[in-house]
Amino acid sequence: MNVRLPAGTVERIQRYRDYLNQTQPGIEASASTAARMLLFRALEQVEEEMGIRKKQPKTPSRDLRKSK
Repeated sequence: MNVRLPAGTVERIQRYRDYLNQTQPGIEASASTAARMLLFRALEQVEEEMGIRKKQPKTPSRDLRKSK
């Protein structure tokens, strides 16, 4: 999928890319990677607002120990 974005939006994505590269050593994110990450985050938020997707905990909350 190709999209055309206003120059200001491209600059914002590049700023986020720079932020990722500064705060996540070794990630070496490109502008495309940054845009993809932002899109995924936005979709998750919108789907949650629509009631399509419920927010999931980042870590499993269930007890992983085996029951006897």
